[in-house]
Amino acid sequence: MKNFILLITLLFSFTSFAQIEGTWNGNIEIPNQKLPFVLHVTKENGQYKATSDAPSQGAFGIEVNEVRFENNMLYLKQDQTMMIYEGKLIDDQNIKGTFKQGDYSFTLNLTKAEAKKSNSSEAQNFKVKELKVSEKLDGDLYKTTNNETVILLIAGSGPTDRNGNTLGTAGSNSFKYLAEGLAEKNYNVFTYDKRVVYSIKNQEEIPSFDFQHGIDDVQNIVQYLKNTLGYKNIIVAGHSEGSLVGMSASKKEVSAFISLAGAGNSIDVILKEQLNKQAPMLGNDINNILTQLKEGKIVKDINPMLQSLFGEQNQPFLIDWISRNPQIEIAKLNIPILIINGTKDLQVGQKEAELLHKANPKSSMVIIDKMNHVFKEVENDQQNMESYNKPELPIHKDLVPTIVSFLKQNNL
Repeated sequence: MKNFILLITLLFSFTSFAQIEGTWNGNIEIPNQKLPFVLHVTKENGQYKATSDAPSQGAFGIEVNEVRFENNMLYLKQDQTMMIYEGKLIDDQNIKGTFKQGDYSFTLNLTKAEAKKSNSSEAQNFKVKELKVSEKLDGDLYKTTNNETVILLIAGSGPTDRNGNTLGTAGSNSFKYLAEGLAEKNYNVFTYDKRVVYSIKNQEEIPSFDFQHGIDDVQNIVQYLKNTLGYKNIIVAGHSEGSLVGMSASKKEVSAFISLAGAGNSIDVILKEQLNKQAPMLGNDINNILTQLKEGKIVKDINPMLQSLFGEQNQPFLIDWISRNPQIEIAKLNIPILIINGTKDLQVGQKEAELLHKANPKSSMVIIDKMNHVFKEVENDQQNMESYNKPELPIHKDLVPTIVSFLKQNNL
């Protein structure tokens, strides 16, 4: 009987272990708002490992330093964000628990994400060829029969790869699906790994970057596409942070510019609005840090809860970024411009697109109904949050036709 009970206990434990691995989605229920939270749990050499995402803050792949799962109880500790999570596995799909950060405690219930079949293009009218632009710039060319026009896709913030995914996360494959969709319409597309991705993949020490490095990389890629590959028309399309990078790099030898969920305000305004809304208890710290960064000063005293974003190693980049105004940059462009945003974008609201359009009235602006920040069609906040880590979910059906229509109207 003892052996039988022991066997049942071991089997139950094994089942519990299997249940906890995967991607879990939930909302941190702070006062007057729900903050999306995503947890990724894996098991390596018998040990649990985890990373977390805060999609609305643009934070992805943050390492969880301690992961324990015993008797259906999950314990997480994350040093970088001063976070502790304690939850109970209710069934295979649900964890009920509490998110603690510093002196604050909030409800955080998690639901397991379901794996679905990929919706990537099946009948491809193009070929994907890997290209090396320079030693630390690699990418994929979606090659069609069109020998004149190529679209360069520029990713947003963080260590983002050529498919639009942040390293260490399941990702959304937003760039992969956009590139495939445009290639099906006979437009060549080039996507690339950001320079920091090369350093991480090759286990190199990550060098200090400023915002100008990203602009320089785009200008080098434009020269490569034009002079080495021989394309006549270069279309630059930047997503989120990549929008400002792209418009800053499009002064020469670019035929058109497309802003995808790009901000109209400088980044300090965006961060102040987002962070004060999500963490009002840290409002004074946030405002003080951003004020000093805007003045070009390095801030030494950082609240540990803000260290992942405002750590001293990130500040030279932030200072450079804050100094650049998207409205001023887009006003300098004298080429066809398309500004796209979605009504379900949690990170960059519709008003940001309107600011860009106002700064360059010759531009075209399209707001796509129910499209979120990573180009997915969603109905509610839960779907919105989950879409950031559903690589099988297709992009919004109206995005590719919107871009193609703009290009055709401008004979591109």
